[in-house]
Amino acid sequence: MFEVRGKTVVITGGARGLGLHFAQCLAQFGANIAVIDLASKPSEAFLELQGKGGNHKYYQADVTDYDGLKSTIDTIANDFGSINGCIPAAGIIRDKPFLEHSKSDIDSTLAVNLNAVFYTVQHCAAKMKEQKSGGSIICIASTASHQSLWPQTITAYTASKFGVRGFTKQAAAELAQYNIRVNSISPGCMMTDMLQSVITGDESRRKLFEDNCVMHRIAKPSELNGIVVYLMSDASSYATAADYRVDGGVL
Repeated sequence: MFEVRGKTVVITGGARGLGLHFAQCLAQFGANIAVIDLASKPSEAFLELQGKGGNHKYYQADVTDYDGLKSTIDTIANDFGSINGCIPAAGIIRDKPFLEHSKSDIDSTLAVNLNAVFYTVQHCAAKMKEQKSGGSIICIASTASHQSLWPQTITAYTASKFGVRGFTKQAAAELAQYNIRVNSISPGCMMTDMLQSVITGDESRRKLFEDNCVMHRIAKPSELNGIVVYLMSDASSYATAADYRVDGGVL
């Protein structure tokens, strides 16, 4: 029931960070991976997927471009024959005091973290409906979508992630008739490249993140593997409209 071999999964933001890790995880279990990212070419880490099971292909596209993204997802469906899963993982964060957030900060954060999730899920779900195959969609929320993460100053990010959780529930309700499941994951503090750049040389900030959860440590991205494989596989066939917290006890 935990088999994902042969499933084609679309992952946005897959050139780095959690998106890349989700690609690596599912490729290891034999899934076909279609990564969409803004970078003009894939990272060396993505190229290493070629040694794992399944077929893997990189597509350059702007996830905030509704029509351009649809065209890319149409191409993916043609290239792979079907789309069975989707993880809209592209995201940005502005760590800036609320009163200093510019219009550009707000607009860009919501465009990538919320609007693009809507676009990606809509386009992939349309393919799943057309195929009459059902599918699984995993949105990426955050512990910030459950409570304030003060003293971090991430108001636009928090607003976008609350939006993702609300979107997940409504999309799940509307897509259930097509056997398309929509869930979200709320990760805690993960040691991604982005976080590493934030805490390098700042032990006080590292300690802040570590002390924010009952396990008193920052997680490895691999600690999301279990929930990702579960939600993408038939083992979770009766799970939809739910948010799964993997946060070391923050909440």
